[in-house]
Amino acid sequence: MINELVVFSVVAGIIFLGFGGEIFFKRTGISYFLFLIFVGILLGPVFHVFPREPLIPVLGIFSSFTLIMVLFYSGMDMRIREVITGSPRTLLQVTIYVVVSIFTIGMLGYLVLKWDLVQSLMFGSMIGGETTAAVVVPLTRSLSLREKTVTFLTLESLVNSILSIVFFVAFLDLYKHGTTSWTVPLQSIAESFLVGITIGLVLSISWLFVLRFLRGLKYMYVFTLGLLFATYVITQALGGSGLIAVLIFGLLLGNDRSVLARLRQRFSISDMSEQFHKFQSEMSFVMETFFFVFLGLTFVIKPDTMLYSLGIASAFFAILLVIRYLATRISTRGSDLAQDRQLIFLICAMGVVPATLSIVALNEGLPLANTFLNLVVYVIILTNVVTTAGVLWVSKKSKSGQAKPQG
Repeated sequence: MINELVVFSVVAGIIFLGFGGEIFFKRTGISYFLFLIFVGILLGPVFHVFPREPLIPVLGIFSSFTLIMVLFYSGMDMRIREVITGSPRTLLQVTIYVVVSIFTIGMLGYLVLKWDLVQSLMFGSMIGGETTAAVVVPLTRSLSLREKTVTFLTLESLVNSILSIVFFVAFLDLYKHGTTSWTVPLQSIAESFLVGITIGLVLSISWLFVLRFLRGLKYMYVFTLGLLFATYVITQALGGSGLIAVLIFGLLLGNDRSVLARLRQRFSISDMSEQFHKFQSEMSFVMETFFFVFLGLTFVIKPDTMLYSLGIASAFFAILLVIRYLATRISTRGSDLAQDRQLIFLICAMGVVPATLSIVALNEGLPLANTFLNLVVYVIILTNVVTTAGVLWVSKKSKSGQAKPQG
């Protein structure tokens, strides 16, 4: 039995480590995700402080909770007008990088590694084209980039995370229904998404009016979280996609002014939205900190297959880099974004979404789940290392280029 003092000591240590890692990241650009994963590996597979198997059911619930919170926060950060009219190049980048990566990696897993087709596509959706906002947003702000480039990378990190989750949920539903007939599950997926969008819109707009009459009361953030989970549960119970409904909830809450203006309403809850955003940022930090430690706890160390797994992960990572390079070349062509093309290409750090999806796959009992989880950890590490090294290299190159004319 795990000692109570050990648990609380570890929890305190993880929080201190996460806070210190965040400060270290802001000063060096090195992602603290790597340290958190390493701590989890030490606490789990290496020293066995926390056993792996009892944690898996808990992590399944925690990963679903994390997905809900990630989508809610992503929705709040998005601006509807920016997505629809202001960022066609970002959407082109995301579409090429995510869709091509998912199906390329999925088909290679199926044809070369002889994985099950749907499971292979699920793995493709785990690592196919995500860039984590937790690294991208603060990193781009610290580099003194042009606002257009910052907006491009920020919006990309939000949209590609959502698209990856959408594809994963679709393939997971397909896997659960079986592949004897693709028409029935695909129709079921389409209906699930449509129901999720419809219920999400109806409930989210209703919540906006509810919040109007309850403004000024204490604990509004907690009440809003209750509304968020209620939206998820109701949508799931009615056969829709709860995650899509959650995304819409965040999107409407973060864009309340434009939504209410369309409905010809004169009231606004923007003051509450700003407060929610601040609290959600704190909540996301705590969740991300613990989640990456948990990811390390579930890592499986097999000395005889470690080099093989690292080799496979490196090959998939190389494929991602090639596709990202092509996507960046195409999406920035004929634009002043081309000046920052090299940096856009190198900022490819992955984080919460692939980690969360790998835990979901583990909890769903996929036969290849342990393999996927290990490969995802390797890919997360590789993408963060390349992002850190690439940014340092480009920054140094830029400074030396500016210094030469002065001499």
